[in-house]
Amino acid sequence: MSKAVPITLYSGLEPLFSIGAIIVRFHWLLLTILSTLLFALPAQAGRLLFWRYENNQNRLIFTTDSRVQPRAQLIPNPTRIVLDLPGITLNRSTVDQTIGGNIRSVRVGQFNSQTTRLVIELAPGYTVDPAQVKVRGLSPTQWTVELPDPQPIRNSPPTRPTPPPNRPTPAPQLPLNTSPSSFQDENNFQVTRNGLFIRLDKQGQNRDIRVEDRQEEEAKTIQFTLPGTSFPKALIDRTLAVNKYGVSDIKFEQPQPSQGILTLRVAKDSPGWQAYYSRLGGLVLLPQGGIPKVENLTPPEPSPEVTVSPAKNENPTISAIELTSNNQLLIRADGPIRGQGTIYRRTGIFEIRIPNAQLAEPVQGPQLGSDSPIYQLKVRQENTDTVVIQVRPSLGVRLGGLRQPNDQTLSLEVISLRATTPPPRNPRDPRNPTPITVPPPSNNPSPTPSLPPGSQTPRGRVLVVIDPGHGGKDPGAVGLGGLREVDVILPISLEVSQLLKQQGVEVMMTRNADYFISLQGRTAMANRARANIFVSIHANAVGGGRSNVSGMETFYAGNRQLADAIHRSILRNVTVARDRGVKRARFYVLRTSRMPSALVEVGFVTGSVDNARLRDPAYRSQMARAIALGILDYIRQKRL
Repeated sequence: MSKAVPITLYSGLEPLFSIGAIIVRFHWLLLTILSTLLFALPAQAGRLLFWRYENNQNRLIFTTDSRVQPRAQLIPNPTRIVLDLPGITLNRSTVDQTIGGNIRSVRVGQFNSQTTRLVIELAPGYTVDPAQVKVRGLSPTQWTVELPDPQPIRNSPPTRPTPPPNRPTPAPQLPLNTSPSSFQDENNFQVTRNGLFIRLDKQGQNRDIRVEDRQEEEAKTIQFTLPGTSFPKALIDRTLAVNKYGVSDIKFEQPQPSQGILTLRVAKDSPGWQAYYSRLGGLVLLPQGGIPKVENLTPPEPSPEVTVSPAKNENPTISAIELTSNNQLLIRADGPIRGQGTIYRRTGIFEIRIPNAQLAEPVQGPQLGSDSPIYQLKVRQENTDTVVIQVRPSLGVRLGGLRQPNDQTLSLEVISLRATTPPPRNPRDPRNPTPITVPPPSNNPSPTPSLPPGSQTPRGRVLVVIDPGHGGKDPGAVGLGGLREVDVILPISLEVSQLLKQQGVEVMMTRNADYFISLQGRTAMANRARANIFVSIHANAVGGGRSNVSGMETFYAGNRQLADAIHRSILRNVTVARDRGVKRARFYVLRTSRMPSALVEVGFVTGSVDNARLRDPAYRSQMARAIALGILDYIRQKRL
């Protein structure tokens, strides 16, 4: 998160220039003006940067980029330890990670616009003593939540098994009869805003579709052979006019009961077209490159056997979606509609499918404020006559059943679990939530990562790229106790970035969360940005069960000055298991970066000494501070 630049710049405790300085660079004056404007803006929320649950230690670890004082409570039935982080945002969708054993899952989501919520849910039939749950702030931005061993609940009632992840549980289907049992012939084929749609009686597999282009003198034909597909009888042996997207007509053939053939007659310069089956029993035809590639093409002369043009969509139009004061989500149309709801347990999304309907342009939707019971609402036209609405509730909100107040309206019940005026509670009742004490964070290490006096602020624009290795599908090395390289180096890299920014250095990170980026993408990012420095941060590993191998080492490919500066700083500021030296290596990120670069191996996740240290957030902070100081030393040496 960008921060305002103070009017007086400091290098540690001493001002970088005195008040009486005669020469002030223009860009410092510009930064001063910008600082004044930025200080007048409202404060931005902090972000949750990193979290991990360590199952073997019953411990949750999380890091934010600004100070936070969590609130914690234990909620029964099922047992959950709930932590709210005021002033912290997640900046992504809800995450639900299955753990296993006595811990069912860990969920992280946006409770409201200014609060992130972390939930540790125990397996059914288990609980913990809330007095033994220890929430500790190693610093105001680094926190741990340590759980005692879960214990079985005595005389607990049997619980319903939890459905496996990703398997949708259908909500009760509406007993509606407002839609005819069969569609009129003209609705079997339609031209849509994205391409063409054909209704099917039977569909095959996408992998079996065959496409053949044939060039004619004045036009081109594209033929789709569709094994396993049956067209509606009203379409067989028909050629329908299209006259749009460079397509003059479309021909339907059914040479066998389970094989259909479609032929498009398109403009001579038309791109190819592709076909895929819809989940709703239809075929979608799309131009390669999208509609912009074909919307201005002139269709060729139609085939002589063209019989009819496609009909206009006469389906009911959904014009408004409202959230009422009594927490009902209403979907209104100008004609009879029906719908089916599905709850996706893993994501919490309630999906409503409305066949034989279309969306108005635009659709009137509700205003979702910070206290709205609905966190996200997505509406889309999936094909010519199917509307899909996805509702994601806010944390603390449950969605009820789908109802039909009248034939032109659907309603979804929205149930808030956060009562505004809660009834009197018996503090001894085990069914009530129990607060968990959260003491203020420790000031050792320092509340905000900082650098000592003497760490010079750079003179001009300096761009440093920090590259946390691996990520996403590539966890890197996995060491003793399942410690993963990615879980060590991301917190270190984030803190290095924060420390450098405090000193006026511009920082770009190749990734700031746990996702994959290729080696080529990492150095390409730095090269495009014309960075001054590139530092890749990793953790080491060795096979053969050699847990006695530990230590830190630094690599370079060309000039070793940057690697030397970082390495010396680590040895000065961190007690390492062993100094393994500065070495030359032709790692991809070193030899393809066009600026001074270094790769730091902060320790061995497979080494017994390093493994214990790298698990410790305080040790990782020391390592981050040392790397940042080494980078600043290099900047000062080079007078950047």
